Amino acid sequence: MYKSQGFLMENAQEHIAARLEEVFWSRGFAEPSVPELRAGAGVSMRTLYRHFPSREAMVLGALEYRHRRYLSYVREGVTLPGLEAAVQLFDKLGGWMRMTSGKECLFRQALAANPGSTEIAAMVKRHKGELLRFFGELSGQESFASRLYLLHEGVTACYAEMGERAVEDAKILVRQMFKASNESQFS
Repeated sequence: MYKSQGFLMENAQEHIAARLEEVFWSRGFAEPSVPELRAGAGVSMRTLYRHFPSREAMVLGALEYRHRRYLSYVREGVTLPGLEAAVQLFDKLGGWMRMTSGKECLFRQALAANPGSTEIAAMVKRHKGELLRFFGELSGQESFASRLYLLHEGVTACYAEMGERAVEDAKILVRQMFKASNESQFS
């Protein structure tokens, strides 16, 4: 079992959530019916509903799984906080975007497909909030958290059109941000 803020997943539930994430990623949130989600998860309808009792719960499970997977991925191998760690974040983001074929954020897709769901909105807000906090820790300067977040979200949004240029431009801006901060400290 593994636990996040109030969400506990058993191994079977985690496996189903991983498969649901794949289905939503490849087919979107509007299209797949519950029987199609069941087939994609590779379980019986009874098992699916035991772990995720509604379609919204299935979306939330997939998002929770994605949340943990992404945070684990961007945290892996992070050096000490500072410039190099912030640049490394965008190298990691570029790798993620290549792995996901440059698709836009799954969380924003889920929210767009389910605009009336307060639970999905809360999940998206929690995910984005945890990213924001992590970016502050990563940079070693809390004031950089929102700037890194804006760059991160911008790269995610425009990667399909710009590709690696978006990642490289973000890294240039990160270096400029740190350089300007250092210069203002010593002037």
